[in-house]
Amino acid sequence: MMAQRDWSRWLWLAGAIAIGAGLAVLPPFLAVSWLLGLVGLGLAVSDPIWPVALAVLSVPFQQLVMLPGGVSVTQFCFGLVALSLLWHTRQRWPMLGIPGITLAIFIWTLALAAALTPLSRSEGLKETLRWGTVLLIYLAAGWALQDPAHAQWRRAVLASCLLAAPAITGLIGIGQYLTGIGPESFAIGGGRMRAYGTIGQPNSFAGYLNQAWPLAAGMGLALIETRRWHKYHWWLILGAIALAGACLLGGLLASFSRGGWIGALVGALTLGIAFAGRYGRRIGGRIGAAALIAGLGGLLLLNSGFIPAALSSRVTSILANLRPFDTRGVEITPANFAVVERMAHLQAAWHMIQERPLFGVGPGNFSIAYERLVYSGQTPTWIKPWYDSRGHAHNYYLHVAAESGLIGALAYLLWLGSVWYIAIGAIRRAHDWPTRGIALGGIGVIGALSGHNLFENLHVLNMGVQLGAVIALLATITAEPASQPLDNEDV
Repeated sequence: MMAQRDWSRWLWLAGAIAIGAGLAVLPPFLAVSWLLGLVGLGLAVSDPIWPVALAVLSVPFQQLVMLPGGVSVTQFCFGLVALSLLWHTRQRWPMLGIPGITLAIFIWTLALAAALTPLSRSEGLKETLRWGTVLLIYLAAGWALQDPAHAQWRRAVLASCLLAAPAITGLIGIGQYLTGIGPESFAIGGGRMRAYGTIGQPNSFAGYLNQAWPLAAGMGLALIETRRWHKYHWWLILGAIALAGACLLGGLLASFSRGGWIGALVGALTLGIAFAGRYGRRIGGRIGAAALIAGLGGLLLLNSGFIPAALSSRVTSILANLRPFDTRGVEITPANFAVVERMAHLQAAWHMIQERPLFGVGPGNFSIAYERLVYSGQTPTWIKPWYDSRGHAHNYYLHVAAESGLIGALAYLLWLGSVWYIAIGAIRRAHDWPTRGIALGGIGVIGALSGHNLFENLHVLNMGVQLGAVIALLATITAEPASQPLDNEDV
């Protein structure tokens, strides 16, 4: 036995020397890339939560660093997640659960629409694979979290990463707003700039933050609920959560994304209702009164002149985005340009649905179908002067119906309904402050996503990594047996 141990040590030492010698002769960037890759591979083998955590952390930086071969950091992490899942599930397959089953059905409808599209099948395959990565993250995170012996610390690791990565890019966005760094098209006057973080676009940046700040709010509320005022580490944890929340909400406000703000309001309302459910009508009435006072106070501030003109005009223009109209009879001005452009894309999506109602124009083919409509020689007047597509319909529900038809839209709504179902179940089964905080934050994320998707497409730029991990957290909490009400002194 002793001899075998000695041999294994020598083999490890020889392997380390060989790897070090190989890295030494490589160019610095390539050597660092290989070294980080080997570290990631070691983490993936050691515990299944680490590759999922690395994938979550990689999302804000996926467009900043490209690995050899043109592979992004997030794509490399997908490979680690897949390898880890295969390695750790040799004896037992991960359980799909209701969200996994409905997501698989939705992906199947996307694959069917991609196969039947008259346009680009390669674009359809890319979009289908993008949703496949959401399922991959959901399965890997769910498998890692369903082990009772390690669920608590793995949940803490994943929740921390889900807050840390968006908070970092949120802080960067606040800096962009204050310093005025960014493209001229993002300028809002007064030397200020719409925040876009590392995501690239203010609206997508706001959508990413909307999938994170409810977690900070939910965990903060759950921690305050325990009333551990006498414990010093309580203040440290609460301070870290508050700092992350400030970065997230500050970045969201600095994005000047009207759709993001509406999504945040929906998420806050959902989280408030879920929080009030434990305490009944009394606290619900207080939350409603507070929301009414805050709304009236906001209206007074808008009319008082204390709020900068750029912000007040942005808020008051939200109503124009909510009101549908026919763009054919509208005179385009600098003031209404963005609103009319948005409505023109909505009308283009409706035209695609009328053209191919069952299977749509194909996943990922919105821009191709839009350009075909523009350059067909029969350009509708409501398209002019927007001859270049924005890539989506400014409403994901309409967008998914345009690309994958009514069958795909119904499958998406089925999946979204199943996510709401497990989110409500997680609220009912949360048994300590971390799980209650994650459950509150998770249902807030789903609310913010559902509301913001009325104006944008949030299923882009691998933000599905964040969403898939949040859903896995909710699903594993829902799968736990219902327990006693929360004890304020429980650790």
